[in-house]
Amino acid sequence: MTPVHEDEHLLVLEKPSGLLSVPGRGPDKQDCLARRVQAIYPEALVVHRLDQDTSGLLVMARGIEAQRRMSRLFETRQVHKRYVAVVAGQVLQSQHEVPTDEDGWRTIDGPILLDWERRPIHIVHPDGKPSRSRWRAVQSSDTATLLELEPVTGRTHQLRVHLQSIGHPMLGDALYAPAPVRALSPRLMLHAQSLAFPHPFTDAPMAFSAPTDWSAHAPYGTFKNEPQMTFEDFQQQALAEGFDEVLERRWEPHVVLDVHTHPFAVKARVTAGQMWLSCTAPDGSHQKRYLTPGDEFALSRDEPHAEQYGPEGATYWVARKN
Repeated sequence: MTPVHEDEHLLVLEKPSGLLSVPGRGPDKQDCLARRVQAIYPEALVVHRLDQDTSGLLVMARGIEAQRRMSRLFETRQVHKRYVAVVAGQVLQSQHEVPTDEDGWRTIDGPILLDWERRPIHIVHPDGKPSRSRWRAVQSSDTATLLELEPVTGRTHQLRVHLQSIGHPMLGDALYAPAPVRALSPRLMLHAQSLAFPHPFTDAPMAFSAPTDWSAHAPYGTFKNEPQMTFEDFQQQALAEGFDEVLERRWEPHVVLDVHTHPFAVKARVTAGQMWLSCTAPDGSHQKRYLTPGDEFALSRDEPHAEQYGPEGATYWVARKN
């Protein structure tokens, strides 16, 4: 992880799409930007996050005092963030009645609430936390619009939820876009393009930019080809970890498997489609994960869990330890 900027107090990095900002739950969710950075800079601490599928600029603090001061800058809204996104449809037409400021920015005000039964999905709901986003159109085509976005508040999935709530989900969004819109891009079209704030120790103005070549016209941008894992790679890795057999499983659309257990441990990697995996944690809490291609999950022997498959079904490689 080569920093965009490095000084004795701060690191500014560019996170790729598909990489977690911080570790998730489960052994398959431990690889993340924070741990990769901490392997080189052990004192680096997390200040804020980007969604796994969002790319772009992220700052980490070097030491607890730098973390405290940077966190204060975020709390007092002295950190200015700007994103770019490609969304479905012609936003200027559907939102033409929404007033603009002198610079062409429009505002979305919509309280955001976690949809507990479908977590991690969030929705705009009267009982949610107050949330505000600003947007400005950069380019339009018959099928999509390139936007600049500024989150005024910082709720989970805020920009994705707000654009979906006005009928313009982001291309490639596995959580909030319907299948035809997801299929328009190999990744979520959301990128943290610029970051500006006063230095937490010197007050000197700091500004960073990571521009994209995205467009409202297909093809929507040039994407880095991440190395793809093959079945042979997965098999070799699983056998090295002590699993006994590796095979491919396919499930039909909309299949629901109620709570059950396996007499063996499982490690699996989704390669097509989508599924939900529900487990009960040792403390009794209910955990539900949404899995799409590239996601992995692990289950212990006799661990109760339920499975639900989406409208496309799912295919995954599975390793078993008998």
